Amino acid sequence: MISGGFFFGEIPVLILTSARAIRHATTYCAQSVPVHRLNHYAVLLDTEPIGWLFIIQPGDTLALLDALRGRPLEGAEFIDLESGWYEAVFILSDDGFGHIVFAPDQPDIDPELRDLLT
Repeated sequence: MISGGFFFGEIPVLILTSARAIRHATTYCAQSVPVHRLNHYAVLLDTEPIGWLFIIQPGDTLALLDALRGRPLEGAEFIDLESGWYEAVFILSDDGFGHIVFAPDQPDIDPELRDLLT
């Protein structure tokens, strides 16, 4: 395990909590992550802990994501679709800390999850 990131399940949701974990994911999992957007967050996380990033993989479910986040997938500040990836940003506290959820725009993503992101 890389400090600042961890995996769950057979086909894992990647949870990245540090710039180091993001750099590891973009180096070793480049086919399964939105590299350009993650690099943006790596720069921000180098200076302060702004949030946790959740990268959905085929086979992951909305129920799993809700359980890992500790809250339902609702109330996004914004949801964007760029380069084949949905990006949903949730601000959780007054200091700006939040969760950023990425999910690929693919037909094999949990339909319930896709419906909330579209």
